[in-house]
Amino acid sequence: MSSSTPSSSAGGVGSADSAAPRRNSKRPKYSKFTQQELPACKPILTPRWVISAFMLVSIVFVPIGLVSLFASRDVVEIIDRYETACVPDGYKNDKVKKRMKKPIYVYYQLDNFYQNHRRYVKSRSDSQLKENSSWDDVSSCKPEDMSNDQPIVPCGLIAWSLFNDTYSFSLNSHQLAVNKNGISWKSDRDSKFGKDVFPKNFQNGTLKGGATLNSSIPLSEQEDLIVWMRTAALPTFRNCMGRLNRISDQMIKYL
Repeated sequence: MSSSTPSSSAGGVGSADSAAPRRNSKRPKYSKFTQQELPACKPILTPRWVISAFMLVSIVFVPIGLVSLFASRDVVEIIDRYETACVPDGYKNDKVKKRMKKPIYVYYQLDNFYQNHRRYVKSRSDSQLKENSSWDDVSSCKPEDMSNDQPIVPCGLIAWSLFNDTYSFSLNSHQLAVNKNGISWKSDRDSKFGKDVFPKNFQNGTLKGGATLNSSIPLSEQEDLIVWMRTAALPTFRNCMGRLNRISDQMIKYL
């Protein structure tokens, strides 16, 4: 009787263990990729190998650097700061030292203007800019979303602070026209700004932030706005304002 009792209890324990659910292992699945056991090239860094690698890199990149250096020397650039006056002190009309090739691009530069601020970047409505049917979608444009209880098109802080400095160029009392066509990205004009979207109720509030827009021109053709709406990642940036196309060689030399 004593011999039969242990055998029955052992059988009960074994059946209980087999019936218990097996716990899922948290061990990750083995693979050569996760364990970094894939075949790899591990060269020994001998002096000969290092010198050969540097020589190969220099043969490829030194000519590229020389070409870039000589090309940069041909760039003619004039920079005028006008923080305290419209025309800087000592302004001359013969500042160009070298002949400039057409077309001549005109840029404006801003310092310490943080377009990458989170609240500033998010204050826009891409659907409103693209489709006329979404003209009242101003949910992400606060605080420049409504004016006189009407939606603003284009809404948001970015459009509201549109750069509004103006420039004029002349030579011997001859006004030079600034061409603004094609200064923005073609992809932005075609896919981000609608041809049937027109400015509405823009800069009509008590406080104007920047430049105004022509309400009869669609947003896809307002290239100053398109350039400005592509926000910069750094606080110092340049945006293209236009280019001088129809100018003579004499104007290019003495502009």
